Amino acid sequence: MRFLRRFGLLTRTNLAILLILAVFFVLTVFFSYRQVRQLVMTESVEKARLISRQAVEMREYMSKNLRLGHVRLSDERYGLIPVVVSNRVGQVVGRDLGYTVHQVSERYRNPDNAPDPFERRLLERFDANPYLKEDYATVREGGRLVLRYMQPFRAEESCLHCHGRPEDAPAFIRARFPVEKDHAYNYHLGEIIGAVSMRLPMDRLQRQLTLELRGKLIYFGSVFLGLALCVGLLLRYGVLRPLQQLSATIDEVIRTGRFDRRLEPMAMDEVGQLVANFNRMAERVGESTQLLEESEHRFRALTEGARDGIIGFLADGKIILFNPSAERLFGYSRVEALGMDVARLIAPEFEELHQLGTAAYLEREAARLLQETITCSVLRRSGERFEVELSLSQAQSDGHPFYTAILRPTTEGPAES
Repeated sequence: MRFLRRFGLLTRTNLAILLILAVFFVLTVFFSYRQVRQLVMTESVEKARLISRQAVEMREYMSKNLRLGHVRLSDERYGLIPVVVSNRVGQVVGRDLGYTVHQVSERYRNPDNAPDPFERRLLERFDANPYLKEDYATVREGGRLVLRYMQPFRAEESCLHCHGRPEDAPAFIRARFPVEKDHAYNYHLGEIIGAVSMRLPMDRLQRQLTLELRGKLIYFGSVFLGLALCVGLLLRYGVLRPLQQLSATIDEVIRTGRFDRRLEPMAMDEVGQLVANFNRMAERVGESTQLLEESEHRFRALTEGARDGIIGFLADGKIILFNPSAERLFGYSRVEALGMDVARLIAPEFEELHQLGTAAYLEREAARLLQETITCSVLRRSGERFEVELSLSQAQSDGHPFYTAILRPTTEGPAES
C-alpha cells in the first residue's frame, strides 16, 4: 500500500471507508441473494408439493367414488381409472400453466409412465426409506433451470383392484395387460407403487429472483453510498478541517518563531482536546523560549564581556564557543575557531594530549583537570607561545558532556599583529 502515501489523509480515509463498505455491500448482496434464492426455492417446492398433493387426492377421490357408485370398470371406461384420470388432468392443467405432472413407476404398464434416470434414482430412494415423503432438486434441461419434484404414493385397496393378484383383476385389464408380459401385478398393501413426478420451470421464478435482487442491490447500494458520503463529510468538516487549521498554525509558528498563536477548539471531542493541548504546549514552549532567550542573553553578555578567554568544546575537542577575549588571545576569529580541535591551541610540550587525541585524553584526565587549575603553554595563530592558567568545567547537554575552559594569561600576551 505504499502508493497510497502519495494521497492525502481524506483521500486515504475515503478509500478505506469505501473498501470496507464495498466488502459489507458484497456480503450483504451475497446473503440477500441466498435468502431470496431460498425463498424462491421454498415457494417453488411448496407449489410443487401442492400440485402433487392434488394429483394424489384426485386419484383417491376417483377411487372412493368408483367404489361408492359401484362403477364397474371396462375397456369403454378405461378413462375412469383413478391413475389415468389423475395423469390426464395433471397434463391438461400443467400444459396451461407451463409445468408437467405425470405418474411414474418402476413396474409401469403405460410406456409414458416409464421413469427417467432422475426419477428412477428417487424411486429407489423412496423404496429404501419408507419415511421419505418427498424429494426434489433443481436441474438443467435443454438450457433451462427446472425444479424436479417427486412424491411417492403407496398401494391402497383401490390400487390392488388392478395391481394385486392377477386373478382378482378385471377381465379387460388381464386382456389389455397379459400376466406373462406385465409386471404391474402382485403389489401388496402399503408397498410403493409409484410416484407423482413434476417438472416446474424456474424461468418465472428466476425472473422474480432477479427483480428482487436488483431491488436489493439498488437499496443497499444507495444506503452504502449515502453512508460513505455522510462519513466522508463528517471526516472532512469534523476532523480534517480542524487538523488542517492546526497544521497551518504549526507551520506559521515554525516560520515566525511566535508562540502566541492560539486556536479556538470547535468542539470538546478528541480533535478539540488536541487543539487545546496544542494551545497549552505553545504557551509552555513560549514561556520556555522566553526564559531560554533571557538565559542565553545573560550568558552571552557574561561571555562577551569577560576579560578572560572562554572556550567551549565537546568531548571530541571540537570548539563550539569562542568569546572575544579568546579571539584576542589566540588571533583566530570566532568563525575560524568554531569546529576547530582545541588541541591545536595547546603547545606541543603537552605530549600526552597530542599523542592520545583530545577525546581519549579527556576520558582519562578530565576528572583531575576539573578539580585543579593548571598552567600550560598555548599557541597563537602566528605560532607564538604564552602561558595561561586554565580552569576546566563540565556540563551536560542532551545527555552529552561538553567542557568550558577559562584561560587567563600569566603574563600579558604579545599584541595582535
